[in-house]
Amino acid sequence: MGQGTKGCLASGPTCWTGDREKRPSRFATLLRTLRGTRKRPRKKCVPFLGKFLTELEKLDTTLEDYLEGNQINLEKKEKEQRVMEKIVLLQEAANQYQIEPEEQFRAWFWALERLSETKSYILSCQLEPGS
Repeated sequence: MGQGTKGCLASGPTCWTGDREKRPSRFATLLRTLRGTRKRPRKKCVPFLGKFLTELEKLDTTLEDYLEGNQINLEKKEKEQRVMEKIVLLQEAANQYQIEPEEQFRAWFWALERLSETKSYILSCQLEPGS
């Protein structure tokens, strides 16, 4: 593909056509979005990483890596990329926080009774019977 030309990397609904030289990369767009969010107040919420790992696992098990004719499944790759971009955004947002330890919490936390693995298991079974 020459400069300013359009091309198709695959056939079907996952086909990409566009001017690669004129479009900003997803990563550049992601960084631009991230920089813009620093100026606005954010909700104080920490999403569970397991949510994203579950989503990646579902994509891996439900969508094939290759389509007929040994073509790479771009739909799957794009969905995986979107999940990874969300993770990168979370990492960047987390780097913006400056968390200072609170001595009262630290003292309380270290004063807690340490449970053995057996005791932890017994308590866990009491809280969630049948697990």
